Parts: sequence; C-alpha cells; structure tokens
Amino acid sequence: MPAFPIVDTHLHLWDPARLDYTWIQGNPLFDRPYHVEDYARDLGSVDVEAMVFLECFADFDAERGQYLEEVVFVEDEAKRDPRLKAIVPMAPLERGAGVEPILAEMAETHPMVKGIRRIVEFDADPRALTLGPDFIAGVNLLDQFGMHFEINVNYTQMDIVREFVRHIPDVPLILDHCGKPGIRAGAIEQYRADVAELARHPNLWIKLSDLPVEADHRNWTEADLRPFIAATIETFGVDRVIYAGDYPVCLQATTLPRWVEVLDRAFADLGLPEAETRKIYRDNANAFYRLGL
Repeated sequence: MPAFPIVDTHLHLWDPARLDYTWIQGNPLFDRPYHVEDYARDLGSVDVEAMVFLECFADFDAERGQYLEEVVFVEDEAKRDPRLKAIVPMAPLERGAGVEPILAEMAETHPMVKGIRRIVEFDADPRALTLGPDFIAGVNLLDQFGMHFEINVNYTQMDIVREFVRHIPDVPLILDHCGKPGIRAGAIEQYRADVAELARHPNLWIKLSDLPVEADHRNWTEADLRPFIAATIETFGVDRVIYAGDYPVCLQATTLPRWVEVLDRAFADLGLPEAETRKIYRDNANAFYRLGL
C-alpha cells in the first residue's frame, strides 16, 4: 500500500429508493444502495484522503431529468463523510448554448461540482453525438464556468475521441478508465497507438482505473494488465495520470485493496520513485479537481 493517503477520483454512490437507475435493475451486484459507509467499509487497508463522485446514469434518455437531484443526493452523502470533496454530474451538453443555464445553476448553487460527464459510450450513435456541433459547443462552454469534461468510451470508439479532442483546445479533459481498452481482446498495440496520439493534447489527462473490469473478470492476472499500465505512464507521463478506484463497478472483477496492490507492484517494476507515485495517487488529482488538499 502507498505510504501516504491517496485520492480516489472515481466513486459511484446510488440509492434506488431515491433516484431511478434503469441500468442496475435486476443486476444482483448493483441493484441495491451503495452509500459512503459501504465504500468506507470496502476500502479495507487503503487510506483515502479524498474522493470524487462521478455521475451514475448510463441510460441518458431514461434518466436525464435527475442530474440536479443526484447532485443534492451526493451533497447529503458528503455530510456523513467529508472526504467526499467533489462532484462530476451529468448535463445535456448536446443542447449547446442551451445548457448554459444548467451549468450556471450548478456553478452558483453547488460549489462541489467541478466538471461534467455525459456518457456517450451507450448512445445509439456515439459518433454523431460526440462530433455534433452542438455537443462540441456545449463542452467548450465548460471553460466559462471553470469546469472540465470527462470522456467515457470503450476502445472501439477511440477513433471518435481522437477527433473530438481536436475541437476542445481549452477545456481540461480526462479520459475515464484508460478509454476501456481491449484487454480481453489483447488489443495492446491499438492501445499504444491511441494513447500516443491522445497524449499529444496537453489539456487531456487520463484516469488509471477499471483495467480488471476490462479483462476477464474471474481469471485476469497482473500480466494481463501490466502492458496497459506501462503504456499509459510511458505516453502521458506521471504528471497527467490519475488513480481511480471506480467503486462499486470495480467489484465485478476486483476489490479496491487488490487494485491498489496491483498498481503498487507495477509502479515498482517501472522504477517509479515515491515522489512520482504520489503524483499519480494524490497530487495530480488535487490539481485537476482543484481539491485544495
């Protein structure tokens, strides 16, 4: 385990009795409440200094009216665990200039909101949505409110991301879960090419998370993940890589302590000194999410 407290930049919390999440219905692992107390219990020996909440709506059309309600729900969670420092909600950025009142309300009324995530991975036409002029205008509008944008796609959609980032020169961007690389498919060469291209954009950071979920859930090994961890750090450098746990989604394939242990061993084998692992585990998150730690 790291010899210092870390920052977890990808925490999901939900309560089906309070908000509707269609994607969890009938799923034996997820169709139940997950609160900050559950997270604190499942951290085990991992010492976490601060957490960032990420929105939990996968089915945008079915759940789109609840993004402000979700912010309020998370603010209530933070009252019980003040380590919860930041919120990244959903917003309908494809409205272009029409999303401005929503962003203004979030910025003025909910100071924990630091950025926006609008999942495009599951959209009927991710390319048309992501590269549409209104969506690009909505993302660029985030700069006006000091917010960033989180990109959530899978590895088959990385060509869309390569084109998208060219249209967003000023807004800070972060690629969630390393772009969900094709670990099960053995697509390491594609991953190396994708991250090498994306790392050329200085406003784009990358979240080192969820790799076990993209591998064989039951049978993955550290050897399956190592090439993807190494490629991430070699291309983006230690200054733009940020640790995340992705609880409770990670529970499909790993525990939080096991994920941190995997990363610790990978970092050691890469020869990273503590000052550099501290950047990945804590300092970069503090800077990107403006946590004031």
